[in-house]
Amino acid sequence: MQQPDLLDALVQTKRLGNLLIEIFDLTTQLAEAVDREDQVSIQMLLAMRREPIDKLDLANGALKKKQQSLPEEDAQQLASLLNGGPAGSPGEDKLVEQVAANHRLLERLVALDQNVNRKLTRDKSVYTNGQTQKNG
Repeated sequence: MQQPDLLDALVQTKRLGNLLIEIFDLTTQLAEAVDREDQVSIQMLLAMRREPIDKLDLANGALKKKQQSLPEEDAQQLASLLNGGPAGSPGEDKLVEQVAANHRLLERLVALDQNVNRKLTRDKSVYTNGQTQKNG
């Protein structure tokens, strides 16, 4: 994979990581508001989370677009790296590390979100037995 492509992928994964941190912080504040039963803060924090979630979606889309623009072999290598695969060259190490950090943070965020969702919705939670319900 060419160095500029690798650098672009790293920039996008760092952007994803920063957005995950922002969402995690807001979700932590949301959990505290739920524990306090502060309905005004709950509504405000739910609205505030929407923007970084939308930005996360856009950053993911940009990363997928980048992957699709690459030659097939490079696209497969990038897909492997983004899915937690090992670095194939020394230049890919930073991307692999960022992907792993994002994955760890995402796992923590999902666990926190499940907890908050269950507290807010009780038996109507979108999460059941650790899985997201399918709508439709």
